[in-house]
Amino acid sequence: MNYPYLQIQGDPTTWKLSEPIDASALTSEQPFQATILAGRSGTLILSGRAMASAALSGVGNAIPSGAEPVSLPFLYLPSTAALEPDRLGYALPEGTNLSAVQAEITAAMGQGTVCTVPSNDGVLVLNGATLPFVVLFPAA
Repeated sequence: MNYPYLQIQGDPTTWKLSEPIDASALTSEQPFQATILAGRSGTLILSGRAMASAALSGVGNAIPSGAEPVSLPFLYLPSTAALEPDRLGYALPEGTNLSAVQAEITAAMGQGTVCTVPSNDGVLVLNGATLPFVVLFPAA
């Protein structure tokens, strides 16, 4: 059975996937990638190896985080606080190539290595061996 809603580990955000998935999609050794429509539109990258649990459901309660356009791209990391319009994660520098960031994070998750991502406040060091997921939000 395919499910359109996904909640990962202890993160309270429920993500609405653009395409429903079967549970087997999350069990691969390779990172799972999907376009998300809510909490907020973006790209989800999930490591089946690093996540402790995920809940798939057919009826969701994904609450849009406010569809106001943002002027910078953001990177969301797992949190115990849900996604909020004023809490999207880490702002990335203007002009960041999100496709390149996505490829680098996916490679780190797949190989169990560390990667770095520049942010507006410094640099994010991401351990692909233990990072359960990230979400990339594009700038408007």
